[in-house]
Amino acid sequence: MNTFMTRIIEAEKPFYEGEMTSLIVPAVDGDYGVLAMHQNLVVAIIPGLLRFQNPDGEWQEVSVSDGMMRIEDGEVLVLVDSAEWPYEIDIERVKAKEAAAREAMLQKRSVREYTLAESSLKRALSRIRIKEADHNGY
Repeated sequence: MNTFMTRIIEAEKPFYEGEMTSLIVPAVDGDYGVLAMHQNLVVAIIPGLLRFQNPDGEWQEVSVSDGMMRIEDGEVLVLVDSAEWPYEIDIERVKAKEAAAREAMLQKRSVREYTLAESSLKRALSRIRIKEADHNGY
């Protein structure tokens, strides 16, 4: 199967770089899949589960936050605020962030504060789903 080079970069540092045979990112209109020789484009990424298949056929899963994906000349660049493997997710810390985000949304202060709290809530819920679905026992 044909492969393509992909770089996943967090706001603070590179997260992953390597060849893939398939990539699926969470996008505004649903999951968006990429295979080798995909056309050039840019896609907005929402918090959720990013999945990719390496050349050995093994699937990997990563929790990602908001960001974007650019495909150009057969190479893929994924830029996200944060990315983490399911085993890195501290479920208690995430649940605390979920509760704080829900409380902030109830405060009904400014539109900006509500939007930030809503974004934080979506990220927390996504991370909880990913952690609970992780069957690797991490």
